[in-house]
Amino acid sequence: MLRKYEMIAHALQEWMQEQMMRQNSRHWDEKGIRLPAVRTVAEKYKCSVSTAIRAYEWLEQRHLVYAIPQSGYYAVQNGTGAQDMDWQEPLDFASAAPDPRVFPYADFRHCMDLAMKEKQGELFLYGTQQGLPSLIELLQKQFADYQVFAQSEQFFVTTGVQQALSALALMPFPSGKAKVMVELPTYHNMPPLLESLNVPYTGVKRTLGEGLDWESLERQFASGDIKFFYVMPRFHNPIGISMTAAEKKRLLRLAQKYDVYLVEDDYLADLEDNARQDPLWAYDTHNRVIYLKSYSKILFPGLRVGVTVLPAKLVPGFGTIKRMLDIDTSVLSQAALEVYIHSGMFAHHRKIIRNRYASRMEVVRNQLAAYPDFAPFRDAPRTGGEHTVLPLEARIPMATLVSRLQKRGILVDTTERYYPRTGEGGTRELEKMLRLNISNVPKQRVAEGMMKIREEILRL
Repeated sequence: MLRKYEMIAHALQEWMQEQMMRQNSRHWDEKGIRLPAVRTVAEKYKCSVSTAIRAYEWLEQRHLVYAIPQSGYYAVQNGTGAQDMDWQEPLDFASAAPDPRVFPYADFRHCMDLAMKEKQGELFLYGTQQGLPSLIELLQKQFADYQVFAQSEQFFVTTGVQQALSALALMPFPSGKAKVMVELPTYHNMPPLLESLNVPYTGVKRTLGEGLDWESLERQFASGDIKFFYVMPRFHNPIGISMTAAEKKRLLRLAQKYDVYLVEDDYLADLEDNARQDPLWAYDTHNRVIYLKSYSKILFPGLRVGVTVLPAKLVPGFGTIKRMLDIDTSVLSQAALEVYIHSGMFAHHRKIIRNRYASRMEVVRNQLAAYPDFAPFRDAPRTGGEHTVLPLEARIPMATLVSRLQKRGILVDTTERYYPRTGEGGTRELEKMLRLNISNVPKQRVAEGMMKIREEILRL
């Protein structure tokens, strides 16, 4: 049963939604929709002022309203808040971490407390190598929303996706093959991981214009020594592009033909707003795909919970390596995540983050479209997620560009670190690109930052 302040909060939420739909000017000012004063709420709902304040605090914790001192409460619109409007820090287009201003601290703390209370019998024992059974049952249902349908026996909860990648790199595969293939560029921690584990690897180019180098990929698959191909079909990191359905099916046909497994890192699945954009797993009819899901980008990196879904044939080998690495993943983290998902808080938070990032990426797309004659903007991908890249001419001095932008309060990243440090992995032919991530840039400042970036590129 809802408490009084929760009932009032829900009523205020419905009122905000009505105002947004009607765009009633009586409640709008330059800061957006202004909510009724605390005393007005107390009088209307026949409650104490402290109860009205608690209702607003409940909405604040869920990032639905924000307070401005001496002004009142305002509705958050498309991820806009007071901190966004008053932002004084550098504009950080370099960081890929989720926005700390919308970390669900209060909600997740509540879930941790509840997990301690409800799971105390399990918290002080070793868990299972596969993960908390009740969480896996819940994940099985949640993953159906991602179009990943699998039996509970195929799920493993890992200490972040990094542990899953380590286990996959180390474990023997049924084919007896030893080499790993990565995209070039790829997730920046993957080459160092493989090198530290003494696992041989090779690479295949993936570019903005052509996508995967299919000729090179098939030639290397046919060589007979690739055990798996690590790939990011959706919102590739760093270049931001996504595979089409036809490309996914083509990749699966080649994997089946040459007995290669595909490790699908679907790290930004929660930001997908296209219902037709299914993961590689959904097209797999021959049990070739290993699906990886992280909660770092949608909640917070420190949670260190990842999920691996495996073809049944690979389950025993993966379980053996995982048990060797850590026995089990933190039961407390698993239990808290279970409460967070089961309560509906995860679905609500995911919607907030998706809307927040989508509104910023819309500004990015508008800026890219506004300058069709400026090649870096014209050729930048526009597939959504949380980042894009600006391809640059070979003669542009990247270090100088990054330094000049930093002096103007703009932090950017290049894509160089997403390639292997040496000739291992295939090639050191680097495409010069700036990687722009919007997860830590206020919506109101995105256009300003991109204009400064454009100005400095033109000067060079």
